[in-house]
Amino acid sequence: MKILYIILMLVFSLGMGGCNYVDIEPVGKVIPDETDEYRALLTSAYSSYPQYRRLLMVRSDEVFPDFYGLSFDNYIDLATLNDENPDPVTEVFPWTSAYKIIFYANSVIEGVMKAKADGSTDTREQLLAEAYCLRAFVHFDLMNLYAKWYDPETAPTDKAIPLSLKVDIGQAYVPATVEQVYEQIFADLKEAEKYMQTEEQTGTFLYRFSGKSLKALKARVYLYHQDWQLAQETAEEILVHCPLEDLVNEEVHPWTYTSKEAILSLESVSSTTMKEDMYVLDNIAGKYNQVQEGDKYADARVGNYLVNKYGTWYCNKGGNKNEKVTFRSAEIYLIAAEAAAHREGQLAVAKNYLLELLKYRLTENYYQERKEQIEAMNQEQLLADILDERARELAFEGHRWFDIRRTVRPEVVKTYTDADWNLQTVIIRKDDPKYIIPYPKEAIENNPDLKR
Repeated sequence: MKILYIILMLVFSLGMGGCNYVDIEPVGKVIPDETDEYRALLTSAYSSYPQYRRLLMVRSDEVFPDFYGLSFDNYIDLATLNDENPDPVTEVFPWTSAYKIIFYANSVIEGVMKAKADGSTDTREQLLAEAYCLRAFVHFDLMNLYAKWYDPETAPTDKAIPLSLKVDIGQAYVPATVEQVYEQIFADLKEAEKYMQTEEQTGTFLYRFSGKSLKALKARVYLYHQDWQLAQETAEEILVHCPLEDLVNEEVHPWTYTSKEAILSLESVSSTTMKEDMYVLDNIAGKYNQVQEGDKYADARVGNYLVNKYGTWYCNKGGNKNEKVTFRSAEIYLIAAEAAAHREGQLAVAKNYLLELLKYRLTENYYQERKEQIEAMNQEQLLADILDERARELAFEGHRWFDIRRTVRPEVVKTYTDADWNLQTVIIRKDDPKYIIPYPKEAIENNPDLKR
């Protein structure tokens, strides 16, 4: 086993097999040699996944810091897209922490097939498959944070992020192009498919990749890469195994790992800070039908996904231990609908997927109204409606910023009151360069190759 492993500060408490990864605390260091030690290494990678999507809520058009909130100073520069000179207390997007996870994944990829069998329930192949999935997923997230959205005409030359594919702390981290990063992601997912043993994870193991969540990841990657047929077909492969929660008739939160919609539950949804110190912008709140039918809202997500406090809408997701989601059933329906809507002859199919989701979100009267509207839409109208539906359904789960930048990159106007009670306006213009987040300052200081 490579001496390099000695520098890995890892991992694992005894009896971790049935534990939720969030409960595991590092207690020492270990040189991986057996399959259970490689499982511990992967668990350490999973458990350190950066919970950054709440920051995207603030950067996009979802929420805005309340001036009276305790965390105003930490988030106001994110909300106003002040990337040039932010306050030192401003929350930052991940870089080093993300590459550390890739380092862990690379360590598993390079060594697990030589590991000693130890009688654990994990096979070498399953661990290898999960490591490939994790490496692909982190590279995908980093690219969508710091690179230009996928443009088939410019992707071969658009500067993206460095690829890290081996255990070598001395390697040069030169940014690859957007197309090169996608090629590597596709290659990793192909390798993951070859070795995947577990078709579906359950319970407290839902943070681990499985055959089902691998397909969910592939469908999302294909969608972002504009491979419409592959995105639709991949989503359709698992749709039969993607039950939807009935929000109209049940009090249920589909973004929790205990929900029947859960496919992969790696990332915390939102946070207590987002719920208490942020108000929902009209850009998002205004997309919901807020009409009440008796004691119910016409759109059952109102009062569930967001809640009215003091006459203002607030996010109602996040802050509890079980509120973890990376992939869930509703997203798969929306991927299938969007991908189909882009394809010739698939417009009716796209509408059916969208309506199947709405059946479990809208009261009967409103559903019939929406059905009539959707069935009359042309392609352009339907694609716009699906984007709005993604905003409603996946609100506060870290999708909105990625969705608007990969699609229409609209003008976004935010208004707020500053410390002197002056009304201020922040405008993200159509196709604004700010739709690309700059590399972190510390990353650029340590790597001159990152300068754009």
